[in-house]
Amino acid sequence: MTIAFLAVILLSLGLALLSRRGHVRQKAEDFFIASGQFNTVLFFFLAVGETYSITSVLGYPGGIYANGTSFATWFLGYILLAFVVGYFLNPLIWRAGRIHGAVTLPDLFRRHFDSRSLEMVVAGASLLFLVPLGMQQFLGLQIVLKELGWGISPLALSICAGFLAFLYIAISGIRASAYVAVLKDLLLIAAILLTGLAAASHGADSVSASAAQVKAMQPTLAGDIFSISTILLQSVGFCIVPQACAYVFTARSANAVRRAQMTMPLYMVMFPFLTILAYFAIRQGVQVQSPNEVFPAAASMLLPPPLVGLVLAGAALAALVVITGVCLAIGPLVSRNLVPGLNDRQQRQWSQVVMALYLLLSIAGAATSSELMVTINNLYYFGVTQVLPGMLGILFLRRMRPAAIIAGLLAGDGIAIAIYEFAIPVGGLNAGFIGLMVNLLIVFAALRFLPDRERIPIVERSSGRRLEPVRAHS
Repeated sequence: MTIAFLAVILLSLGLALLSRRGHVRQKAEDFFIASGQFNTVLFFFLAVGETYSITSVLGYPGGIYANGTSFATWFLGYILLAFVVGYFLNPLIWRAGRIHGAVTLPDLFRRHFDSRSLEMVVAGASLLFLVPLGMQQFLGLQIVLKELGWGISPLALSICAGFLAFLYIAISGIRASAYVAVLKDLLLIAAILLTGLAAASHGADSVSASAAQVKAMQPTLAGDIFSISTILLQSVGFCIVPQACAYVFTARSANAVRRAQMTMPLYMVMFPFLTILAYFAIRQGVQVQSPNEVFPAAASMLLPPPLVGLVLAGAALAALVVITGVCLAIGPLVSRNLVPGLNDRQQRQWSQVVMALYLLLSIAGAATSSELMVTINNLYYFGVTQVLPGMLGILFLRRMRPAAIIAGLLAGDGIAIAIYEFAIPVGGLNAGFIGLMVNLLIVFAALRFLPDRERIPIVERSSGRRLEPVRAHS
């Protein structure tokens, strides 16, 4: 098992080194977004890594194990709807990035609205709410690595994983992440299908019996409201989070983005097999300390050790690819947006320091958190989705006021966090959705009664033809 696991990790490092070929001396733009040169295939594998991270591998079967089949409603619903939203929204975001020469999400806001204050607020909010995402990945890594039975403390294992993620980044930035993502996706699909088929091979009667044992909550109005509001919030948020925008900026053209979006639903084939695995764990009475441990525990019961090693390696790479992508989004948030005026070399240096600090902070957070992974996922979406009104202004609207965007974003974040932290009853509505509604109300009230000077939105500044690359400004 250990040999198979380490072989995959070494292969991933080999791919990262391969990605460096022809790009030994990278400028900041190439390091962060590959100078917008990824074709459809590379962009597809990079972008889908965010969709099918360790949250899907561990959190989805763990959620069914802990909460019953009702859990699957919003988890699958928001991913499916996100593909539709992304098909229409992501090509426009790509065009916005190319027109404004953007490397980060705050770059778009600064250059479209000509507002330094708005840039700093968006960058600060992005940093704040990306911390839970890093914690989430390291929580998953601890679970996966513990199953190897090395007898090493979870903290030490997380530090080793953090070093490996930083090594990927240092080799060739976003290119290394994309190359490793190809290996991760192929291995992850094979691992889930193999484990799911092994669980199903115990017989249809066993699967049916275990399905009957799953906690099937009776439909309630509050439960339906939560599912619908969460699906709406997260499907849109999925397309506008900082790292998703950075991934979009790596693409060669809007058509490359659109073609990748069309094929992403094929990955949904994994979820029936993960559901079967959850049913198997319930039927067999698999005992775990946390619901997040269901997948590796069941895989260890079903497969021989070498295959378990491959399964665990795929799950580990799922977390590492997301971690590297988030790091590469966070670094320039500081070196470009919060600390402007740095030259190309200084941007990379500052970014690497920020990435290292982010990895350490995420490791520390994971070591002290016992939250279910999907709960952390919710907290992440509470905050990052609040940039939606401003994004709508960039893409579609003419007279949106930067001060109103700032007020709406801060109000939305504050309300969502307050509802969540103080468990304020809201009739089942997702706290982030309520925050977003208040946010939209503030921004569009200002648009109606206090319109700003006219700015041409992206839909009116770009045609259907391919745009030539625009060099990102320092």
